[in-house]
Amino acid sequence: MTYRRPRSGVIATVDGRDFQADSYPREGVVTLFSREAENPDPTHFAPGNGLWLATVPLARCDRLAEVTSVAEYRGHTCQVVGIDEDGTTGLYYLGDDMAAMPRDGFVQVDPGTWAKTVHIGELARYRELHRDLLFDAWVRGGGNR
Repeated sequence: MTYRRPRSGVIATVDGRDFQADSYPREGVVTLFSREAENPDPTHFAPGNGLWLATVPLARCDRLAEVTSVAEYRGHTCQVVGIDEDGTTGLYYLGDDMAAMPRDGFVQVDPGTWAKTVHIGELARYRELHRDLLFDAWVRGGGNR
């Protein structure tokens, strides 16, 4: 799978390839989608609603993780919500110091949500945070297979 940063949402690894999931797993399966022009894996995917869709049992997932992209901006930890080709980057503030947000140019877009657009060159420590959604089953000894 090719992808553009930032990645976010639920990402499943099936047969060594990463695919975006449309939601968290339900009833032992996860629905994957791809926007690629060609079918990314005809053994799993079928056309549906302008996308390639696949419903995959969790046992087929090598990995299933919730991914959030974050970076530091002027000492503030922020979620990176979009990066345009020209380097324009959308941020959501993740911290608790709401008083600092107007001073640092963030705008409140919803109660408790502060946003700002910056150039990617102003960011430090860009990284992806992964929360393993199969960990609990693995700890209980069931694994994902």
